[in-house]
Amino acid sequence: MTIRVWAEYLTPEEAAKKEVINLLGKYGVILGMSFPPGSMNREYARLLGEYEQAGSPVMLWPLMSDELGYWPSERTAVEFPAYIEEIFDWADKNKVGFPWLAVDMEPPHYQMDSVKKASPAEKLKLLGRFMRENRNRGRFYDAVSKYNKLVEAVHGRGVKVLSAVADITAADISTGSIGIQDLLETPVSPINWDMFSFMIYTSMMTGYSKGLLTERDARRHLYRLMRNMKEALWDRAGVSIGVTYIGKLGDEPYYETPEELKPDMQAVKAALIEDVSIFNLEGILRSDRPEEWFETLIECEPKTPGRSLKIDAYHNIGKFISRIL
Repeated sequence: MTIRVWAEYLTPEEAAKKEVINLLGKYGVILGMSFPPGSMNREYARLLGEYEQAGSPVMLWPLMSDELGYWPSERTAVEFPAYIEEIFDWADKNKVGFPWLAVDMEPPHYQMDSVKKASPAEKLKLLGRFMRENRNRGRFYDAVSKYNKLVEAVHGRGVKVLSAVADITAADISTGSIGIQDLLETPVSPINWDMFSFMIYTSMMTGYSKGLLTERDARRHLYRLMRNMKEALWDRAGVSIGVTYIGKLGDEPYYETPEELKPDMQAVKAALIEDVSIFNLEGILRSDRPEEWFETLIECEPKTPGRSLKIDAYHNIGKFISRIL
């Protein structure tokens, strides 16, 4: 099993500490290190060099400015590939490299943030507006072409590409549609990623739903979706689980102990998934014994979550929406 861990706000100086490098190396964990604007500097070059010297691979996770949406999307199909080209030029000049590139394909953060901050009545208006603005098949397929060219160029450098994707896009993969992806501004299924990492954060599902979804519901969703994606994508089906601490949204409900996250990993193993990313390293390093997280998650046995009628209905509705969009 391949274990990765996302680090969104860890500084390169913190990530390059020997105790962190040794911790990840001990358990064979791949660091998914964020690379926000302004990161092409000696500190990040030193970080990549330190991990390369230690024999621990780094998955570079480029992020964009808030004005551009923070995460790459359909709307940044020109800007993001240009940014990646600059990163590779910088890496070449500094004689450093990385075997994996992470493309975190999500709706523009400014859309999500404006909906989050709006009043209940305004939320519906904004959602309707964004749905109308986002649906654009021509722009979608143009973005697909540009992102496939990016993947081809990255492959030409001997680097693999993992794309972190919203779990709801799995409905499109199951139906062969692109409707949900187009609506979210996240071209996913037509692109030749080496790994699809579906973001299924059960702490957020249960926390944000205010009790509508139980932990059992959330973990059944995790298991069922990844079992379906294993059948559809086989060895390109991966998953991101968590969360262990807050990220970009700023208010994510998170797990404080590895025992709380353990059932997620058991469900993932039961679904036969071999590539697992954990969000995030910051939360793991905050604990008194960071090793316990990796020991618990790596050593736990598979366990299939019980059935959930709510999740059965959710998946059926998702496929129906995918077909009609």
